[in-house]
Amino acid sequence: MKYIIALVIVSLSGIFAYQLFWINRLYHSHQQQNREYIIEAIRNADHIELFSRADTISRLANKRRETFSQADDRGGIALTTRFRSKDSVPATVRIVEKEAGLPLMPEVDAEMKKVLESGKVRVGDDFSSLGQLGLQMQRSLHEVIDTIFPVDLAKFDSLLTAGLREKNLHLRHFTEIRSLTDSTVVTSSVPTGEDPAHYDRYTWEYTTYHPKAYYVYVEPTRLASLAGMTGILVSSFLILLILVLSFAYMIWFLLHQKTVEQLKDDFTHNVTHELKTPIAISYAAIESIIHYNLLGNKEKADKYLHLCHEELERLGGMVEQILTLSLEKRKEIRLVMEDISLNALIGKILEQQKIKSSHPFRIRVESVPEEITLKADRVHLYSIISNLVDNAVKYADKEPEITIRVEAAGGKVQLRVQDNGPGIPEEYRRHLFDKFYRLPSSRHSQVKGYGIGLFYVKTMVEKHGGTVTVESVSGQGSCFIVTLPQ
Repeated sequence: MKYIIALVIVSLSGIFAYQLFWINRLYHSHQQQNREYIIEAIRNADHIELFSRADTISRLANKRRETFSQADDRGGIALTTRFRSKDSVPATVRIVEKEAGLPLMPEVDAEMKKVLESGKVRVGDDFSSLGQLGLQMQRSLHEVIDTIFPVDLAKFDSLLTAGLREKNLHLRHFTEIRSLTDSTVVTSSVPTGEDPAHYDRYTWEYTTYHPKAYYVYVEPTRLASLAGMTGILVSSFLILLILVLSFAYMIWFLLHQKTVEQLKDDFTHNVTHELKTPIAISYAAIESIIHYNLLGNKEKADKYLHLCHEELERLGGMVEQILTLSLEKRKEIRLVMEDISLNALIGKILEQQKIKSSHPFRIRVESVPEEITLKADRVHLYSIISNLVDNAVKYADKEPEITIRVEAAGGKVQLRVQDNGPGIPEEYRRHLFDKFYRLPSSRHSQVKGYGIGLFYVKTMVEKHGGTVTVESVSGQGSCFIVTLPQ
């Protein structure tokens, strides 16, 4: 059992650690993905806000913005954005991509040439170079357009919010525009009194010649990442819960089986002694009659024959209870229901108890009303009450005083069997009606029995649709309460 429990604990620990490892990796993957979503949303918001201002310039100057590209046979690419009108000379910005690429247009001044040449991209080296090409164009446009119209920070924040919501990220965010030359704040949407230290900061540099950057403060994405993992977390928790409950049930079942096995061994030991006693007494009595020719002595012969009759009757009763329990396990018990006078039945039980009991005892019977009838199986109802009375007599540590109170009300009959015995300790009461269970005390071990009497009582009471409970105070006796439908 210890090895099984140890293996179960190791298995559960391994499964838990494995699940925790992958959930942790998934969490960090979600975090990384959310960071990429935020960076992409910042870039897109900057892109849309930039070209929105370019279109505004076009409308105000009654000019139309045009963007086109050129390529030479050596991989050089030039992108041009200009505002064209009938009377205007094209203003062109070009980006040279390779050393031997297209030359810059003469309209671009020397300072701008320096900026553009410093950000050259080698197009064709790999696919990501196309993205870099677009990024260089976006930064170059900022150098031109920001001198006419400054960045609309409110619009940028609005576009960023929309971009985040597209990715199902509902996060608070604020933005600062800083000059990277001296770290001064150009403009800011951070509310007064808000501490940016509580937010994650994303820096997006959007110019090259006059270096400026967005400092975007975004609410931490921990809860957003966990929300994205809700399905996996719930399913993992349920799987672990099912595993833990299954293993716990398995351990309980093994322990229960071990207990049942021990109880069966005790039952076999007890019932063997119980069966041997009447057999040995009957054998001795018959042997005496045969070998000592006691048939001529009628008084002794009658005494021995009555002794054999009593012991065989006792043996038959034990066999009947064991067979009844066997039938109960196969669910084959058929109750023969009939109208029974409970008062008359109790009277017969008391007469039989007085005959077979070797201890003097006193019994008081109370009935409300005086005559009570109910529909039940006569044989089993007789055995139920007989078992309770027999226990009250057997387990008393002084002269038994038993009170049987019967009361009928509300379509139910309640039978209370109260004794003045030693009582039942609280820790044993919940096992009292278990099969083969006997109280582990020196006094009770001296009383013959095999632990199926109260189990039989409970089984038969429930077959009748009733309940049985016990009330007990240690040292002040016990009261068994049987409730049956009338």
